[in-house]
Amino acid sequence: MVRIGDFEFSLIEFAGALGDFGPLNPFIIAFIAIIGLDPSGILLAMGFTNIIIGLIYRLPLPVGPQKAVATVALNERWNSSLIYGTGIGMGLVWLFLVFSGLVRKIAKITPICVIVGVQLGLMLILLKESIEFIATNVVLALASFVMVLLLLKNRKLPAGIAIFLLGLAIALLSKSVLDLKFGLYLPRFFAPSLWNIYVGLLTVGVAQVVLTLSNAVLATCLMVNEKFPERKIEEESLAKNMGWMNTVFPFFGGVPMCHGAGGFASQYFFGARTGGAMLMEGIVEVFLALFLAESIITIFGEFPLSIIGVMLFFASLELGKLFLTIKDLFQIVLAISIAVIAFLTNLGIGFFAGLLIYYLRKTVKKQTV
Repeated sequence: MVRIGDFEFSLIEFAGALGDFGPLNPFIIAFIAIIGLDPSGILLAMGFTNIIIGLIYRLPLPVGPQKAVATVALNERWNSSLIYGTGIGMGLVWLFLVFSGLVRKIAKITPICVIVGVQLGLMLILLKESIEFIATNVVLALASFVMVLLLLKNRKLPAGIAIFLLGLAIALLSKSVLDLKFGLYLPRFFAPSLWNIYVGLLTVGVAQVVLTLSNAVLATCLMVNEKFPERKIEEESLAKNMGWMNTVFPFFGGVPMCHGAGGFASQYFFGARTGGAMLMEGIVEVFLALFLAESIITIFGEFPLSIIGVMLFFASLELGKLFLTIKDLFQIVLAISIAVIAFLTNLGIGFFAGLLIYYLRKTVKKQTV
């Protein structure tokens, strides 16, 4: 173990960094394999972003693809220019929300029970995804599950590293990845048109802003501050991060990115406690982008989905812990209701439904007093 100020470089921190592999993997694979995006640009953007954020915050604050944008882009088979244009548009929207003060105002009027409800909704969504992945190979998933439980407190062979190495070994032993190609791969420059930015925002902008606001800003901020009360971060800070990362990196092949409570929960569960995890994850991503870009989709494609499912399962449980701190009956019922609505529709609808119910009850209580 090496400790440099607020940065720890150890096996347990590296295990935490690998824990973030779960939430990212499916969309990264789909972007590269289905749409044909440049893997070098995607991984380089994520790598540099993780390194920069790790250096600034000295905390595990991972980033990943924006889910609403990714879902629509994959469903409608968007071309690369439209995806990159949407990312730039989303970045400009977040910068506007920050500098207009709207993010601060929204955070101020949002009660904790609503944010916890959104977290519970994400927990249910991740549990569903994890079960689907686990079902692809139940025996391997059970072995990975037992491995995590046995090695959870082990600092010499952390659980996150153990199951990642197991999955990597399975991938590398498959016939299709025996001819890995090393080389120097540099990202290309892209210049999306104003039309691409407009169409992307019109198609998915509102849904993604609401989804990101509830999960990537409010829920992530609450969770980080609960785990690290001595190093509190503000909602505006996370929103500003998503502004600059999406305004800059799509020009170099980066997909629309955001923070996320799921990614943080996964890193934290598997041992990340400092910015060292972010730096190590970023360095791995930059290495893959520069030297293994041509082979990365093959490796990711062969990585067992059942092991990713186990990672997602434990990350989802981490998301539900804050719910246990709520004592008020109305807030408990409201948080559960938001979670169910979010699970059946999406996180954005669950967020707005929760706000509406909360303030309607508050108004009724005032009138009856």
